[in-house]
Amino acid sequence: GDNSSIKYSSPSISGLTFQVTQGFDDATNNGTTSVAAQYSVMGVGLKAGVSSIDSVAGTDTDPSFMTASYSIAGLNLGYAVYDNDVSTGDEETQIGVNTDLGGMTVGLTFADLDTSTVDTDYTLVTVKKSMGAASFGLDYLESDPSNATSTDQISFSYAVGF
Repeated sequence: GDNSSIKYSSPSISGLTFQVTQGFDDATNNGTTSVAAQYSVMGVGLKAGVSSIDSVAGTDTDPSFMTASYSIAGLNLGYAVYDNDVSTGDEETQIGVNTDLGGMTVGLTFADLDTSTVDTDYTLVTVKKSMGAASFGLDYLESDPSNATSTDQISFSYAVGF
């Protein structure tokens, strides 16, 4: 009942690593078991995982993810699929690219969120500049839900660390 957990991380076996975690009982779950694996083949980084969440009151779920990444000619490419395995059927697919340009990190991400009630497409353009202990970012996000008017949002962020 104290939200404790244990974790096992494997040593690398020919580049393959995996982790297993077991979360113990809390007020909402009878326990959660998660397994994830990571492997690299011909420069492509692959990761995948699944959890088994035993609900005290409600439906058990098995959310999962899969990602692939690759870097070529200064471009970092990524692809990801997330499935939350709930009755709403939520699944999100993302594809993105980023690179360094003029001392800044510039990125572009497209995402498609499918639910039982609405499908939403997202486009994110981001620019970040790190200056030692301080970093600054500017993001433009367009949300385009299938049942409503699209929205645009511009965000400025900064972080200071020592």
